[in-house]
Amino acid sequence: MKPSGKQQSSPPFKVLYLSSEIVPFLKSGGLADVAGSLPIALKMAALDGIDIRVVTTAFKGIRKHPSIKLQRSFSFSTPSGQCKADLFHAGIGAGGRVPVYFIGVDDLFERDGIYGEGETEYPDNFERYLFWSYAIRELIRSEPFIPDIVHGNDWQTGLLFPLLQIWKDEDKELAGTHTLFTIHNLAYKGLFPLNRLPETGLPKRYGHFSRLEFYGQLSFLKGGICCTDIVTTVSPGYRNEVLKEPEGEGLSGTLGVRGQRFVGVLNGMDTERWNPETDPLLKSPFSAKDHSPKNLAKQDLSKRFGFDETHDLPMIGMVTRMTGQKGIDLAFSAIEALLRNNEPFRIIVLGSGSPVLEKKAKELASNYKGMFGLRLGFDDELARRIYAGSDFFLMPSRFEPCGLSQMYAMRYGSIPIVNPTGGLKDTVSPGKTGLWLETLSVDGIKQGILGALQLYADPATLNQCRTNAMREENGWWKRAEQYLGLYEDASGRKILKITGPL
Repeated sequence: MKPSGKQQSSPPFKVLYLSSEIVPFLKSGGLADVAGSLPIALKMAALDGIDIRVVTTAFKGIRKHPSIKLQRSFSFSTPSGQCKADLFHAGIGAGGRVPVYFIGVDDLFERDGIYGEGETEYPDNFERYLFWSYAIRELIRSEPFIPDIVHGNDWQTGLLFPLLQIWKDEDKELAGTHTLFTIHNLAYKGLFPLNRLPETGLPKRYGHFSRLEFYGQLSFLKGGICCTDIVTTVSPGYRNEVLKEPEGEGLSGTLGVRGQRFVGVLNGMDTERWNPETDPLLKSPFSAKDHSPKNLAKQDLSKRFGFDETHDLPMIGMVTRMTGQKGIDLAFSAIEALLRNNEPFRIIVLGSGSPVLEKKAKELASNYKGMFGLRLGFDDELARRIYAGSDFFLMPSRFEPCGLSQMYAMRYGSIPIVNPTGGLKDTVSPGKTGLWLETLSVDGIKQGILGALQLYADPATLNQCRTNAMREENGWWKRAEQYLGLYEDASGRKILKITGPL
């Protein structure tokens, strides 16, 4: 992404961007991808008009990371007393132009997982993100960096915003700071016992249902929803879905109260990092103008999984968390029925999650060798090879706030087969750039895969659909412009922007 247009000098608009994970350093899901690319896009869209800094958590092994440096240690106060934090520093984007601060608090983040391990959350997540919030306050004071906007993401940052309301009353320097909170997935609410409210340092009134109370519990996510100037979520489709139940996860009324201050903005993708024309993993790069070398990526993928390369069968890819949200239970039943019926296709699955679904995946891989390829865990390089080497990409999600995998798949010419929900409906056009399931069921997924096999048998239509998908614009430029506009709305201050696309 290269900026164009002219930029005028002006005092920079200061943004503090908060995320508990960020690529390329720390990742459990799509939040990390967004945190690693949106701040860069915002910086490029406003050039010297914006000073954006990212704050995230430290992680196990951070002291040995070659591009991360220990900046200093500091002490800070919490309602529980004094704590100690280590502050690490790195940069992302060209020349490391966007600073990233990693805060480690009293060894609370020196762990194998980010939020938990396996299917179990860490029992001290309350303390972890409470102390992290207070450490961020001290960072603001000590840098000094008084932001015009604090932009938080998901429940891990949610507690900071009610606290910030209190701190603004105590600290005149923060009086001009405004807030924006982005929900990536309402299913994760940051729930804790309501009787722990005094430990946060918040007044008793914040335990009301109009603030952090959620069905007798304390919700950090609700703190972000109720105590910020603007709330966003990651697609217009998901925004509309969660205004009713059950999609709203018990929060539809709370979100509805925000009215026009609740906005859906599609996530984007890093089109430099995800580019089949320059991807170093591909022996033969390809593009929308000529995607014939994609067959070589398919052959490479087949070889890696021991598939017979003499048969030209359609390849379906899946890179996913193995959870009910992703519809994996339905997908495995549909795939098993089709393979049992000797339908002519192959499938490769990369992911991990529910032990029950992992066990089922192993059974399928064992029973259908040469047809069902499996790799448990996460492997970024293999994921790219699957996007590049597959003909189709299956995403039968029960709900999908935005989804990035379908964007990566389209970028690499893998035609998505999706349940039209949330961001999948917003980004995949049926018959043009992908295929929609008619129903989310075992039979619906079977029919969707059979429809893909019919499309594969029509090379001219297949190639046109692939070209359309690869040309789809899912970069960050328009999305970054929308966020800059929301920053302006929240703060009442104009941001100088470039005049052309990134």
